[in-house]
Amino acid sequence: METDRDSIVRNVSSLAMPLVDEAGFELVDMELAGRQGSYILRLLIDKPGGVTINDCVAINRELSCLLDMEDPIPSRYTLEVSSPGLDRPFKTERDYQRALGKWVKVVTDDGDGGSVTRVGCLEGIEDGAVEIVCGEEKHRISFASIRKAHRELEHGWDKG
Repeated sequence: METDRDSIVRNVSSLAMPLVDEAGFELVDMELAGRQGSYILRLLIDKPGGVTINDCVAINRELSCLLDMEDPIPSRYTLEVSSPGLDRPFKTERDYQRALGKWVKVVTDDGDGGSVTRVGCLEGIEDGAVEIVCGEEKHRISFASIRKAHRELEHGWDKG
């Protein structure tokens, strides 16, 4: 059953997506936090080469005008537009696609209730798995075994 919050997010998304796409960005994520009367609407945008503060300000201004006209949120809210940031966990295969050739940190199940953490260069995505190179070792990791993953600052190590 759809909640009021789901309905608001769906309506705002249908307004925001074309605007963000037309400006050359990707709408990575949207969240409606807080409660009625004090909502915070957060949009994460991205583009090749990264997002600047001026990009966020421009999208915020345009979207704010559009939301004022269409009024899809029935109470007060604060609009925040930002870039995903390195530490944002990957949620979709598209997140991994954006990180191809970049350094990532992947935490997986070890099979005994523990975890294994690997930091390396994301070299590929295929057949429900990612391939990362850690030093001289190449690891193929199924999506099903990944507990969490995110971008990592590049290291001075050889990518192997």
